[in-house]
Amino acid sequence: MDNSISADKRKNEYIELLRFVLCMVIFLHHSGHVTGGAVSLLPSGGLAADAFFMLTGYYAIRHISSRMEKIRATDSVTGPGDTEILRRPILYSIKYTIRKLLRVFPYMAFGTVIVYILECVTDLKLKGAIAPVDIMHRSKDMLIELLFLPLTGLMGEISALNYRNAPMWYLSAMLIALPVVMFLRIRLCKPFRYVIVWLIPIVLQILMLNLFGGVLPWQQFAGPVNGGYIRGISSILMGGAIYYASQYLRRRCTDRERSGISVLLTVAEIFLLIVFFICVAVGVSGPMELISLYIIGLVLTLTLSGITYTSGLRFKLAVVLGRLSLPIYCIHWGIYRWVAAFFGYLDYRVAIALTFILCIITAAVLMFIIDRITLRKAATTAE
Repeated sequence: MDNSISADKRKNEYIELLRFVLCMVIFLHHSGHVTGGAVSLLPSGGLAADAFFMLTGYYAIRHISSRMEKIRATDSVTGPGDTEILRRPILYSIKYTIRKLLRVFPYMAFGTVIVYILECVTDLKLKGAIAPVDIMHRSKDMLIELLFLPLTGLMGEISALNYRNAPMWYLSAMLIALPVVMFLRIRLCKPFRYVIVWLIPIVLQILMLNLFGGVLPWQQFAGPVNGGYIRGISSILMGGAIYYASQYLRRRCTDRERSGISVLLTVAEIFLLIVFFICVAVGVSGPMELISLYIIGLVLTLTLSGITYTSGLRFKLAVVLGRLSLPIYCIHWGIYRWVAAFFGYLDYRVAIALTFILCIITAAVLMFIIDRITLRKAATTAE
């Protein structure tokens, strides 16, 4: 296997820290929910979701590239997974995506169900009873959300109100977008590497600009296709471009050249990250959204190349924070809803702080329970 791929698999604690920071961007982006009003902080925080798409694309393409290079190097298949990649690539891509989503499912399910429970509690408090028709509609909607299918339009109009755990549009988009990108990588290896990951994102993003006025749609449709799918495919493809660009940078920078180049690229990486956060904080729209996407794409390229000094960060807490970012992303919307319903009288900043504390505690408890269940299953299987 290529040494660059092996090096790429080493844990990058800075990336884990960045995951948490991006999660906090989304958390604060939704902070207006505690007052029942519009977004109050970080108006362009939705750009952080595209950074997560890019990371997903990066790791998926790295995985496929590693497997296929191993097959070429040995000139044979070494397991059923290798056979499936070659003979049934779409099935392999779907299975890979489902495995990813199943890891997220317990957190997503918790964050979604608590909102439906809140609606039932509110009905009982205001009306004294829950109408059978409301139970039927909510059961249907909850099932659609738990199956990662809201962007299909099965719930009717897509909005942050009838989509009870709105941030989970990201997972609904990934259900379709990730297998499509992986299939293209397997079937069209050279066109994918040299053309598709560079050209198609730009085409899709220009299409979104023309159709929706921006590159962050998830509530609008382009004919029968939800904009969230287009957004997911374009950003996951950008993750593929990040993979190839970061590998190129690593190969080009020899140890003799690296010290001087690393200083310059580290400065560029930090500067671009600051510019990205400024864009997120002040709010951008139209073409500036597109520019902001490419800024964070460049940041991730430099970070994941391993040639900047941030890749040498050793901060053990970053790994814990990185792990917490996933459950917090999945549950924060529901906890905001509960805080707004029962603590709406609190000062805005206090309400955000309370929500954050509840998110950290809940996420840690969920992680502990899921880790214990996973370890017990592994022990049972070993026996």
